[in-house]
Amino acid sequence: MSEERWLDEDAGPIVPAYLLTRGRTVPASEAIDLIAVIITAGGLAMPVGLGPEHLIILQQCTKPTRLVDVAAELNLPIGVVRVLVGDLHAQKLVEVEKPPPAPDAKVMLEVINGLRAL
Repeated sequence: MSEERWLDEDAGPIVPAYLLTRGRTVPASEAIDLIAVIITAGGLAMPVGLGPEHLIILQQCTKPTRLVDVAAELNLPIGVVRVLVGDLHAQKLVEVEKPPPAPDAKVMLEVINGLRAL
């Protein structure tokens, strides 16, 4: 097998995204919503034994950051980032704030009708 097949001149070694999660598709701790807010929970010391993507997430989430923004920054599929954040959450290294519940459909219809009345 040629080494050229495994390397991309601009990106370096090509690693399929599913290898970052060891083939897992579901977060370890709980279902994490796409618009959930992630924030690093620990101190400044970086834990050992984590992959580079985990460490980037910890560094990026020192300020509250939405899961979709983390995925965009890492340039990884949202499902992969969900699993990686789930790993960190299971180890209590990040906190996951769930988004507020969607408004009631009745309230939304009243808002729409009020806007139409304007």
